[in-house]
Amino acid sequence: SPKEEQMDSPEVMESYFATLPVADDAGFELAVRMNKVTVVHGEREILKNIDWTVRKGERWALMGPNGAGKTTLLSLITADNPQGYVNDLTLFDRRRGSGESIWDIKQRIGYVSPELHLYFLRGKGIFNTIPGLEKSLPTGGSLLRCDEVITSGFNEQVGFSASHSDFQKKAVRTWFSILQLEHLADSIFAEASLSEQRLLLLARALVKLPALLILDEPCQGLDAHQTRRFTAILDVICRHLDTTIIYVTHYQEEIPQSVTQLVQLENGQVKYCGAYHRER
Repeated sequence: SPKEEQMDSPEVMESYFATLPVADDAGFELAVRMNKVTVVHGEREILKNIDWTVRKGERWALMGPNGAGKTTLLSLITADNPQGYVNDLTLFDRRRGSGESIWDIKQRIGYVSPELHLYFLRGKGIFNTIPGLEKSLPTGGSLLRCDEVITSGFNEQVGFSASHSDFQKKAVRTWFSILQLEHLADSIFAEASLSEQRLLLLARALVKLPALLILDEPCQGLDAHQTRRFTAILDVICRHLDTTIIYVTHYQEEIPQSVTQLVQLENGQVKYCGAYHRER
């Protein structure tokens, strides 16, 4: 669309970053530290002796074939895997199990994935977690406006949320401007294009200026042109924000230029961990 074509010049975004609040979450050195982390389901080792450290401000790609253990690895970082408590796992300088809450961790993480995208499109929001409740709610998640989707990132909700502060409303408007999506501000999320929806979910992940941004196959389903635009926009964001990033993908050609480190998994083990060397 013409609106999407305009976004091929990400430098248009630059002027809006000055209006963002300054992130106050600088008080950590290690976003993630795994020391000989092992995860077992039944008789099967899903992860085996994982050593991996992600320092503040680093940008990592996480790669590996299906079944390599990437999803399980991410579940440890997002505090969704109880085996984090029985491993030597540090998140934001705190050893797991030292008194931090799951909420404390999730508040510091922004997250984008195809599963989250489907969650919004199917209306499986916070209302729909109660069986039968959706029958009395004619306005399901599929009628969420784009601004509501972004604002839900403040509280990690999927669906409608409470009234929003002036600070939150201003931050949402700023992200619409940064991503050049102002034309969608009052639109229904499900009616935006696929690439616009994915950018809106990126804004949702970034609106609270998280300490760690996890992008789990964020370009899945996008064509080559849309993928290039998404990663170019992400590179501009990285130039302005000191966000630590874990970017999960199957395809080296879609890894953003801002990513400088790579960890590769194979059969639940680290195959490579170190500097990322781009193929020429």
